[in-house]
Amino acid sequence: MAMAEEGKKGGREGNNLLGSPTFTELENGRLKCVETGHEMLTKDSESYSQSKRCRLGLIDFALAHNKSPLNMFKQDPLCRSKLICKLTGDTVNKSEEHIWKHINGKRFLNKLEQKEMGTVEDKQQEQLKSSTDGQKKKKKKKKKEKDEKQVQEIISEVRNSSDKNSDSEEEDFWMPPVGDRWDFDDGGDRWGSEGESGQESGEANETVEENSKESDELSKRTKRMSIEIGPSSFASRKKKNKKK
Repeated sequence: MAMAEEGKKGGREGNNLLGSPTFTELENGRLKCVETGHEMLTKDSESYSQSKRCRLGLIDFALAHNKSPLNMFKQDPLCRSKLICKLTGDTVNKSEEHIWKHINGKRFLNKLEQKEMGTVEDKQQEQLKSSTDGQKKKKKKKKKEKDEKQVQEIISEVRNSSDKNSDSEEEDFWMPPVGDRWDFDDGGDRWGSEGESGQESGEANETVEENSKESDELSKRTKRMSIEIGPSSFASRKKKNKKK
């Protein structure tokens, strides 16, 4: 009865979706399933490969190692015997038959196609963006080089103009003749301040005026004396002296 049931199960669609398990031979002559860790005799390997325990172990192993097609599913946190499809969000029984039916259904295939189209569009957008970014970078680089070139040209023009101005200034610079002073100084008194020079000039004017007044008074006195005495008195005095 048990073998007959296993045969019926083997004939269902998707029953052997994940293939056969992997066995390793132990030193004691027994076999060990790599996916589930179960040990058995060599003669029991075929029957164990089709058992429910082995098939669930294969599903858990593929789910843990993100193997296809279980990479599209995740464990339902509320139920150990359920899986959640990452693409559609539907809940699926943890069996190869139900998983196979789900991944071959219209809902899953449509979502998968939309995702593939979206990834293609995303790749195209990324490529377009990268190309536009590259063009922008090239434009920015060219603009930067152009700006730097303009700055260098301006700097060179400024330097050339400054050199010309310095040369013209040197040519226009006046040089005094040999033996002359730069400041046209005549060697006069430079030590006194303006107030002192003003006072000295005032005092000099006062002395000049006083001297002129005194000279005027002397001239007036001499005139008076000449008028009072006169030339006749001098002549009479001379004659008297001769007679004596």
